[in-house]
Amino acid sequence: MGKKQDSEMVQGLYMGIRQRAIWFHLLLEAAKKQGCDIEKLTDDAIFQYGVGVSAGEKGDEPKDLLHHMCSTEGPFWEMFDKEILCEEEDKCIARFHRCPLVDAWREYGLSDERINELCNLANKGDFGRASNFCHANMEFPKRIGGGDDYCELYITRK
Repeated sequence: MGKKQDSEMVQGLYMGIRQRAIWFHLLLEAAKKQGCDIEKLTDDAIFQYGVGVSAGEKGDEPKDLLHHMCSTEGPFWEMFDKEILCEEEDKCIARFHRCPLVDAWREYGLSDERINELCNLANKGDFGRASNFCHANMEFPKRIGGGDDYCELYITRK
């Protein structure tokens, strides 16, 4: 059985995210050449962007964070090919089987090491989002950008 075709909206968003993935890489390369502290830059920009994305969300439990990160409505569910594996009070697990960022970085010819580095930096936005959920810890024990077949989102109670 073949994979279903993405909707036009998902195709457009997927391409837009892929383009921005290359901008992200090139911008960080330029900043590094200019002597910028990349960790501080991404903490101040990417992490803070994530904080703003989830500001005002209702709830602060693991399930609330799961629902924020894995909304089943809209194109992002389809685009990242998400599935929820576990949804309990103290533990939630989801998998993302596709990543437009990693796809773009691979197609651009970046090394596995650079892709892993960029993935870690881009994930700061996710950790910024999670920071607004005071009773939830989040981690990614598996990441497509780290060489795994999927990203695994693991959320536990603090």
